[in-house]
Amino acid sequence: MSGILYGLGLGPGDPDLVTIKAAAVLAAVEVIAYVAPLKEGASAPSFARAIAAPHLGGDKTEICIPIAMLDDPEPGQRAYDQAAIQIAEHLQTGQDVAVLCEGDPLLYGSFMYVLERLKGTAKIVTVPGVSSLGAAAAAANLPLVSRSQSLAIVPATLPEAEIKSRIQAADSAAVFKVGRNMAKIKRVLGQLGRMDGAFYIERASLPEARVLPFADAPDDAPYFSMILTTET
Repeated sequence: MSGILYGLGLGPGDPDLVTIKAAAVLAAVEVIAYVAPLKEGASAPSFARAIAAPHLGGDKTEICIPIAMLDDPEPGQRAYDQAAIQIAEHLQTGQDVAVLCEGDPLLYGSFMYVLERLKGTAKIVTVPGVSSLGAAAAAANLPLVSRSQSLAIVPATLPEAEIKSRIQAADSAAVFKVGRNMAKIKRVLGQLGRMDGAFYIERASLPEARVLPFADAPDDAPYFSMILTTET
């Protein structure tokens, strides 16, 4: 009998935000898999595994998926191809495997790349997690939408004109993947008159979290940061 493949949402960083269901899966599975950033040829610590660490029970077989954070997706695709082969081998022996994802596994989550490779080969259970979007809004105490309002989720890696049109079309927007794109977002929000009421949130839910008016945001943001803007 094939094992179960779990896509496990672990929340935005605070281990206390791991759901009861996710914690139970972490304690029970034989195998865990997780992405770790690849830097200078070596894997750096995995954020997802660090979130899971307090909830792991017993010895686990671990599959590290080293991903270089590059604009070129090809190396990452090869890493997921290899990881899918390893995961499938464990599933075929009847072992359950949990793929660990910070946030929610299907909102910019790494699990979706494993899912597309193994869908139909085993039973798959996706366990939703507290998303970075929800954590950022909570950190800023910022209501995003109500009643018939709309929310746009916009990656900052898009061309400037596309970012502008997507934000302009919605009542509120969450800008993901900020990183080196801060200057571009500042230009867009300035042109749209959306600087007031916008917030910069960094590492939501963690002890080192920062929430700033967008006008005070740093010029270079870490990967785990977000911009929230609502019409005023």
